[in-house]
Amino acid sequence: MTLSVICARTANETMPIEPPRRSDRRRDPAPLYDPAFEHDACGIGFVADAGGKRLAEVLPLALRGLAALAHRGAFGADGASSDGAGVSLPLTPSVFASLDLDATLGAEGPGVVQLFLPRTGAGARGGAARRLVADVLRETGLTAIDWRTMPSNADALGGAARACRPAFVQVFVHRPWDARTGACLSGSRLSDAAFERRLVVMRRRLEAAARSAGLGDVIAVPSASCRTIVYKGLVAGARLPDLYPDLRAPGIRVPYAVFHQRYATNTQPTWRLAQPFRTIAHNGEINTVRGNRAQVRGRVGDLVAPSGIPPELANAGPLLAADGSDSQSLDEMLELLVATGWDLGTALLTAMPEALGLRRAPHPHVAALRRRTAG
Repeated sequence: MTLSVICARTANETMPIEPPRRSDRRRDPAPLYDPAFEHDACGIGFVADAGGKRLAEVLPLALRGLAALAHRGAFGADGASSDGAGVSLPLTPSVFASLDLDATLGAEGPGVVQLFLPRTGAGARGGAARRLVADVLRETGLTAIDWRTMPSNADALGGAARACRPAFVQVFVHRPWDARTGACLSGSRLSDAAFERRLVVMRRRLEAAARSAGLGDVIAVPSASCRTIVYKGLVAGARLPDLYPDLRAPGIRVPYAVFHQRYATNTQPTWRLAQPFRTIAHNGEINTVRGNRAQVRGRVGDLVAPSGIPPELANAGPLLAADGSDSQSLDEMLELLVATGWDLGTALLTAMPEALGLRRAPHPHVAALRRRTAG
């Protein structure tokens, strides 16, 4: 057994923050908070078996690593409400078993949608949020097997985080039949890649519909996947398994786990902006994020060309959410590229090119990639 444990200190605390240009300053002195000037600085890490074996030691080690990153996180005035912490796991059979899934579903490979929804007592908005989720699932051609209220312990949270905590809900989704074969004895279910893309489309449609319905502040989707599952929140890293007892279930065997402790240096902490996101865990500090977003908006026509992003993805909602953090924008861009069929390595090289010093003599394959993706 060979385990790799990586913890990264990715923020440069001594780096001065460049003041905004005069043209960027708000003329109205109130409010002082402006999301356009947000930055993040966090701690990230992972534990993995070098041979890809599913091991019972991986998740406990990852949770210990997350607890050890407390110095990389930040807390509110109550001393217990974290800026955010979380862990991402692959959906292995043992993870499905820990979620109380019916044993007859195991061979079908369902998807799991993690949701933050209004708590009981939220009135009409709570019911509207659940109906919207059900409607979008149906419109995307997905069938819910079951809804599960996740076990949780609010005592693991600080006062501020407890007051604004959502309801933690899981929706288990049937893997649809491949339309090319039909629902017959000789037919087959969607492949992982096709099912994952369908779930990405569903999530983006849901987020867009929630914003349109005035529910964008009470509906969030930490993950929607047939491959991975994300547990996160405004909780101290050491107390994440206290908040989510699922993480203490015996017998969970996974080949890797990614964890993240957030330090929102100039960012408003929210439940949905805690990490990991769907594809990455990242520390932010993307100083060119506004320009990057503008370039994506300016190249939408190229991105959705016949050889680009499929129409069902392009039409599911904004390519990049306008109210997301810099790390969320990177996650959304990588998610789009991977869902389109790019491998993750190529997507990363395209979204985050090497530093200038490495560009003078790139590997021929990297040089060819740059020529293909040059704007």
